Formats: sequence, C-alpha cells, structure tokens
Amino acid sequence: MEVVLGILAVTVVLIVTEVFRIDVVALLALLALVWTGSISPEQARSGFASNAVLAIIGVMIMGRGLFRSGVTEKIASFILQVAGRGKRRILSTVSITVGIMSGFMQNIGAAALFLPVMTGISKREQIPISSLLMPMGFAALLGGTLTMVGTSSLIVLNDLLTAQGLDPFGLFTVLPIGLLLLGTGILYFFVVGPYVLPSSPKMNESASPGKKLLNVWGLSDSIFTLRVPSDSPLIGQSPEESEMGARYNLNLLRVFGSNGTSYDIWEDFHLDQGQKIVVQGHAEDVEQFAESYALTLAEEDVKTISDSKEGYLEVVIPARSQLVGKTIRDLRLREKHNTQVVLFFSESQVVEDNVADRKIQAGDTLVLQGKWENLQFFDESDDYITVTPLKYDQKKPEKAWLAVGSFAGAIALVLGLNFSISMGFLSGALAMVLGGVLTIEEAYRAVEWKVIFLIAGLIPIGIAMETSGSAALIAETLVAAVQSMPPYLILFILGILMTIFSLIMSNVAATVLMVPLVLEMGGAVGLPSEVMVLQVGLCAANSFILPTHHVNALLMTPGGYRVNDYLKAGSLLSLLFVTVSTTVLYFFYM
Repeated sequence: MEVVLGILAVTVVLIVTEVFRIDVVALLALLALVWTGSISPEQARSGFASNAVLAIIGVMIMGRGLFRSGVTEKIASFILQVAGRGKRRILSTVSITVGIMSGFMQNIGAAALFLPVMTGISKREQIPISSLLMPMGFAALLGGTLTMVGTSSLIVLNDLLTAQGLDPFGLFTVLPIGLLLLGTGILYFFVVGPYVLPSSPKMNESASPGKKLLNVWGLSDSIFTLRVPSDSPLIGQSPEESEMGARYNLNLLRVFGSNGTSYDIWEDFHLDQGQKIVVQGHAEDVEQFAESYALTLAEEDVKTISDSKEGYLEVVIPARSQLVGKTIRDLRLREKHNTQVVLFFSESQVVEDNVADRKIQAGDTLVLQGKWENLQFFDESDDYITVTPLKYDQKKPEKAWLAVGSFAGAIALVLGLNFSISMGFLSGALAMVLGGVLTIEEAYRAVEWKVIFLIAGLIPIGIAMETSGSAALIAETLVAAVQSMPPYLILFILGILMTIFSLIMSNVAATVLMVPLVLEMGGAVGLPSEVMVLQVGLCAANSFILPTHHVNALLMTPGGYRVNDYLKAGSLLSLLFVTVSTTVLYFFYM
C-alpha cells in the first residue's frame, strides 16, 4: 500500500506540474508499478485492452468518418441556424443537445460526435476552439446523470443493488438531479466561462498556413468590405458585369447576405441590396469602385474572409512550366478552375499594374484564391510548385448516409443488443472503412495516440489501488470518521470522496468499492441507504478536475488544453456538482 500510494502521489504531482508530457507520466506510472511488483505485467497490459481505450479508438475513427462525409458540417450549420452566431448561445445549444444525448448513450460517444462539429464551428465563427470543447465535454459528463443508463457508475449501481437483493432504481430516478446539474454546468460557463477557459489565439485557426500567407504578403491590409445599399446601381449585376476586375483591378473574395449567409462566388449569382462584398485591391481602386456604385465601407474584421471551404495557395512557376511566356489572362483561371490570382510577384517586386496582361516568367510567384478542391489542381500540376501546404480533405457527401448509419448502428449495438461500448464502436468504425467512408490508412491517422497511451497508462493505477487495499483503507477510514457528523455533511463528504476516487481510478471501480460500505452504514447516520448510494453513483461521474476521464482526455489535444486548464475550470464546477447533488438528495429524496 505504501508503494502504491507513493507512486500515486508522485504521478499526481507530475501531472499537475507538467514536468513531462501527461502521456509520458502515465507510462512512467504504469512501469513503476510493474518495477516495484505492485501489479503484474498482465495487469499493466490490461489498460491497452480496456473497454475505454478500444471505445475511444472506435469513436475517433467514426468521428473522422462523419467529418469526411460532410455530416458534421451539416450539423454545425444547423446549430448555427438555431443558436445564431453568439458564442454563448452556441455553447448553450450544443451543451443541451450533448447533455440530452449523453443521458441515453455513453458520454464518450456524444462527445466524439460533436468534436468535429465544434471544430467546424470554431473555424467558421472564428471562436477559439479552447473555449468550446471543454464546456461541450463537461456537458457530456453532466448529461450522463439524467438517467440510470447515462453513465457507467449509475449502470453498475443498479447491478450492485440487484446483487444485494434490493430493488433497483427506475430509469428516470435521477432525472431531476441530472437536469439541475446540467443546468448548473451550462450556467457556470455562461457566467464565468470567459474567466476560467483559455482563449489564446494561437489555439485557433488564425495560425493556419493560409492566414499566415495573408500576413506575409500584406494581403490583409488590402482587403475591404463594402455594403450594397438599396439605391446602388450594382444591384442585379453579376461580378463580371460590374467589371470590378477588368476595370477596377479588384478581386472578389466573399459575398455575405444581410443575415450572414455566405454566397458561392464561383457560381452564377447577382448582387443584391443589403449584401456585404469583400474585395481585395488598392485603396484608391476600392474607393473609385465604391463611388461608382454608391457603396459604403463596412467596418468588418478581415477574419470574415475565412472559410473552411476555400483559402489561399502560394505557387511558384518552374523553369520548364508550359505557362512561361503566357499572361494571366491566357490562363483563364476563373473559367477553368474557379480560382483567381490575388497577388503576382515577379522580379523581386509585386506587380500592381496591368496584372492580367503581364507575361509570366520562370520563378514568378502567384497567390491564388479559390475552393480547396479547385486549388488541389495546382498542387498536382507539374506547371506549378506549391509553396504553402495544401491541407485539404476531400469530402464524400455521397457517403453521408453510410456514415450516419454506421454511427447509429454502433449505438444500437450498445443500447439494443447489449454489446460492450468498445465492440459496438469498433463495429461502427469498421463499417465506415468497409463502406469506403475512410480508408484504413485514414482510420489509423484518425487515432490520437497520445490519448490512448494516457488512458492505458492510468488504468493500472486504479487496479493497483484496488488490489493493494489502498482504496479500501482510505474509504473505510473516511467513512468511519464521518459517522458522527450531521447527515447533510456526511452526504457532502461522501460526494467529495467519490470525486477524488473518480480522478485516480475508474468510476465503476470507485462505485463497486463504496456501495457495500455505505449499505453497511445504513440508517445509522440518519440517512437512508438509497440516498447514500445515489450520491455514490452520481459523484463518481464528477470528473472535471483532471484530464483522467476518457472524455477529458479525448478533448485535451484538439482543444490545446493543459492540466492547469482543467484544474482552473473544473475545481469550482466539481464543488458545485457535489453541492447541488447533496442538497437535492437531502431535501427532496429523504
């Protein structure tokens, strides 16, 4: 016990201080337990074959498949239509949705489904991903308390009561408490989210190669947003008819409707009143264009030109290119490839006049703008050498129903046929691979191995706590110490104890350990056994302080979180969790 508790203490210190990467710490802890003989090699390897690890691999692959098929993008668009464009409204809508889903499916499945959705919303709305993922993940954990099948600790709680010859709880016994807990979590981030969540711009898409390109070439300084008033002569004209390129040397980058809808500038469309058009060019040309068509300058952030569907690509013309000697006009880029040149760099200077008729020379640099699928042509052509990386994942919308069906089938296997979550989710992942949503290589790349080694390395710590008797000793000592305290305080301390256990061992193991102890206490402390075991099952899901829970671990890398971020945001929420559950159980379930 002394060795196990010592290793646990060192592990917690290393995790909190982040002296080493958290997955390295987990592996060190695993090996230290083997080196000291605290667990067997078979027990050490069990983490890699655990239900949690295999389930996470499955949901990572399925999440990637939903992204590749365009399903997550459609979900993100629907959420934005319902919630609007404010960050708080988006978070509230997503949190309610994820929370309700978690009441009827494993919280890791709900979190994995919305991970790519939140990533898409972050890119589209220019909201730091770090301020979105943690509230969503915490909502998934809180939503698990809505029903007795929403989280593993409540499921095993009913099994333990049945084994003891006691009546199990009904499906919605915890619904009032779960609703209050979910509401508390949403309100918590609504009020104090800006103060407890990291929101560093470096974690956002603003550091992407395309946006760096804007800054390097100074293109962001030549981008302007114009509003089309009701009396503008531009109304009803197409971009070509306006001659904004031929006459005013302007490039049309984006067009927004009055309600924020983005138009496809590569398709045939006509300009209308209330629209905002984003153009790139010299200030004097923009001013002349605006004056000719009675347009007004809108004070818009340059970041509004960002879009997950399109971007910028820097290319160099090699010496053997067939384009040498031709002009930009000869290339007919817009007609052939739905792209346009936003910058022409030749002979160590930017070409500003007569760009369309300037002859291309070997070594010239072009900055192109267009949809990612169209820019892919230039990355593959021998006539161009791409300078900036083209990170484009071609969507497969024709596979959307297969992706949704695979995910729904995985949930059905778990809920309807009582498959383990790992086997159900791996079945869904394999269905996506066999159906062509993903290749097997893409499936391997979808797995975040840092998360896998983190969870697999920490699971043996819980095993060592159980087998060495350390967990039982701690539980028995604390339970004996609180027996003489007031009933409300006993219930509160029991919640704190379960919260601590949930951070260092699985919530199922913590529940299995504590339920027999609180049943023995019975009514001797002035509390019904049913109330105490409910507190055990609920607070075993109170896992916000450290990224040791598989939902937190899943979101840690995509969100760019550090351990201190979980400590900062999760500590107060954990205290609120115990306070709410204790108060409701004491006053309404007695």
